[in-house]
Amino acid sequence: MKTLLFVLVALIVALVPMLLATPAVAEQEAEAIEVLKKVDAAIKAVDSVKFDVEMTPSGIATTRTGPAKGTVIIQGYNGQMPERFRVDLEMSRPGTEGLVKLSASGNGEEFVLIDHTTKKSYADMDPAVLGSAQNALFGVAMIEFVHDHPFDDELGGDVVELLGMETIGDEECYKIRVIYSGGQGESIWSFSKEDYLPRKRVQVFSTPQGDGGIERTISNLEVGYEGDAATFAMKLPAGYEQIDDFAP
Repeated sequence: MKTLLFVLVALIVALVPMLLATPAVAEQEAEAIEVLKKVDAAIKAVDSVKFDVEMTPSGIATTRTGPAKGTVIIQGYNGQMPERFRVDLEMSRPGTEGLVKLSASGNGEEFVLIDHTTKKSYADMDPAVLGSAQNALFGVAMIEFVHDHPFDDELGGDVVELLGMETIGDEECYKIRVIYSGGQGESIWSFSKEDYLPRKRVQVFSTPQGDGGIERTISNLEVGYEGDAATFAMKLPAGYEQIDDFAP
């Protein structure tokens, strides 16, 4: 009898913290969902944007990509990529020395890649002309700003929780963690308390080779940036070689 009583007491002691924590967890999740709904509505009102971005890999991600920084302009969305874009990027590649400097533009009719490191330029009506650089260029672009369904995956995540607040630049931001459904990884987003637009995303993932992450932080955000025709249709700089082929 004493043994049974001891077991019951131990079980109650173990369950009480869990029961007390459940309402707090539910409230935290509900608050995170409400913030995400405001984020989704705010970003859907954006059609064009310009920002500076800095990308920093960590852990296993450093074997696949290097640090990068640049300026991004994106307008509209055609279902696969921005309808118009301009990305000026400076990046390093794992296992190589020095920096690679790239510029890319697209206006729906012509896509241009300029490699300032090799002084070569590539242009074609097919976006595949951008070659392997396409992953790096759009990897920093934060397409959510112009996507048709920017935060559907986050709103449908298996776990959505508010981690608190953090300051990025001069913006106080909500910090929200999402574990995506279907084993699609995890992100920690930071959204401005003022305009509900993203200021940082940290993608966290695990592989058989190890864990890693990619952090993207944006600054100097300009919503409604228009640009002009030359912005989205770059010309060959003087002294550069025009290559009649797709970029490697």
